[in-house]
Amino acid sequence: MADLNFDDLRELGKSQLEAFNSATNSTARSLTAIAAEATEYSKQSLDNGRTYFEKLLRAQKIDDIVQLQSEFYRNAYGDFFTRASRVGELCSNLANETLVSAKTIGDRAPKAASEATDKVVADVGEQVERFAPKARPASKTD
Repeated sequence: MADLNFDDLRELGKSQLEAFNSATNSTARSLTAIAAEATEYSKQSLDNGRTYFEKLLRAQKIDDIVQLQSEFYRNAYGDFFTRASRVGELCSNLANETLVSAKTIGDRAPKAASEATDKVVADVGEQVERFAPKARPASKTD
């Protein structure tokens, strides 16, 4: 059997695991930022709705009510698209980070596999060279 160096194989696995952990940490940070943005928007939206309702209850004239509604919907529309743009940007960043991480892992895998294969082939070659002279005399005696 080939004299495999398990420390080299462990290092190969460790390198791949570190790349994977880095990618998942980056993804987790991005998803946390997206969740925080959505939470902040929800809080702001509820506060704006509460404030609008309080103002609506105090309104005395129909003109005031129409003006409040117009203001509220204009602000709500603007806030929504501002937040949606931020979330879109965060999602775009997440996609880019994921692509870079996947590319990094993908670039490391063939190199690591090639190194591992070269080491195994070299170890097998050494074993063959070591045991071949012993095997030849044994076959002559048969």
